[in-house]
Parts: sequence; structure tokens; C-alpha cells
Amino acid sequence: MVLILSGEKGCGKTSLVKRLIEEYALQVQGFLSLKDYGNGEPAGISLLVLPQKKPFPMATTSPIATKEKTSRFYFYPRVFDLVNRHFHRIIPDMPFIFDEFGPLEMGGGGHFPLFDQLKKISHKTLTIVRSPLLERFISSHCMDMNYSVININDTPQRYAAQSILNFFIGQQHKGIAAGS
Repeated sequence: MVLILSGEKGCGKTSLVKRLIEEYALQVQGFLSLKDYGNGEPAGISLLVLPQKKPFPMATTSPIATKEKTSRFYFYPRVFDLVNRHFHRIIPDMPFIFDEFGPLEMGGGGHFPLFDQLKKISHKTLTIVRSPLLERFISSHCMDMNYSVININDTPQRYAAQSILNFFIGQQHKGIAAGS
């Protein structure tokens, strides 16, 4: 089963998931992509590797010699190999967070080998996908699996939070403050 959390760039997808992990002490594995800032501007990306909560530098906005880059970020050489190898063993009963399935993964690069591994073993995964890639992601990667979508731009945050908690833990949670 895959839960897809979607929304526009900067709408709070990763922040919501990070807050829920911290607030509810959720036992999850995977990674969150966190922007690094310098002088109020994005300066790079660090991955927060879970469950260890260990930061891992992934990309910079400063031009560097690398094969993998997007319009804004230059990914450190071998970073995807290192992260993908870190998850060579997926903990069977612990949900996985894949943040985010982006343009590199759509082309078979980046963290795609890890996503493919999770799909092959039918692992319970929360996958974060930006809205512009959502339809293509679903048609390319989800047609042969159970999935549901939460679009954070169209869903009250309280409902989105409850749905994510239900997915991770499989039960109703009370006490999520309205408007949180």
C-alpha cells in the first residue's frame, strides 16, 4: 500500500510529516528532504535519515562537478548510491517515508532504485510527490498497486494529518487540534 502526499512546491508536505513524526513519536524509516538556508535563500538539501534522525548532506545550490542536478540543485557525487545502499535492508513492519519522488526519479535516476525495491516487496510507503508530477507518477508507477492520494492543497491540514497517522499506525487518533 502506498499513500501519496501531494501538493505544490513549498506548501508544507514535508513539514507536516516531520511534525507528525516528532509529535507522535512515530516509528518510521526512510528519509525527509529538508531545505538548508543561507541568508534566507535555499542553499542546499539535507536528508533526515529515519529512524536514526541523522542529517545527511545531499545537494547544494552552488555549482559543483556532478552528473545529477535539477534546475536549482547540484547533488553531491555518489549521494544517491550512498543513501540507496543505506536502505539495503528494509525493516519489514516499519512504514517507509520516501520524500520526494521528483524529476530525477521520474527518469529512473536519483532514489528510483530504492522506490523500485519498496514497490517489489509491497512495502507500506508514504511517498511525497509534487502536484505537477502526480498524474505521471500514478500512471507510471501505481497502476498495479493499492494507493491513495492526499493533496495537501485541497485537504484541510487536520484531515491530512489524521489520514497520515491512520496510514502509519492503522487506528484512529484523537486530539489533533483543529487548524493544525
